[in-house]
Amino acid sequence: MPVTLLVLCLTPYSGAEAQEGLSSLGAIGGARAYSGHEIEFGETRFTLRGVTCPDPATEDGRRTKALANTFLRMRGTMRCEMTNGSGDCVHRSTSGTRNLSEVMLKTGLCWAGEA
Repeated sequence: MPVTLLVLCLTPYSGAEAQEGLSSLGAIGGARAYSGHEIEFGETRFTLRGVTCPDPATEDGRRTKALANTFLRMRGTMRCEMTNGSGDCVHRSTSGTRNLSEVMLKTGLCWAGEA
């Protein structure tokens, strides 16, 4: 079963310097949340494994999308793994390790289960 590993490392430099550094390392930048449970890296989109969030056209959906985007932009190292269109992102920094799917479930706005 093929696994795609996408790595996003954020650094305390300006946007252009950070993007240039990421490109030189072969990392993929520009991660964004399409919804609370759908993540895009360039042309690649995947859903968070085991998480469903409200439609982004709703108030709660906009809140979960904003939270996911905030998570994806945190300083530190972000590692996203995807298999067959679903996956998860893990953020590591000096303050600890956080898992995006767990963060989304803890909001109470998203629920366990596939969309």
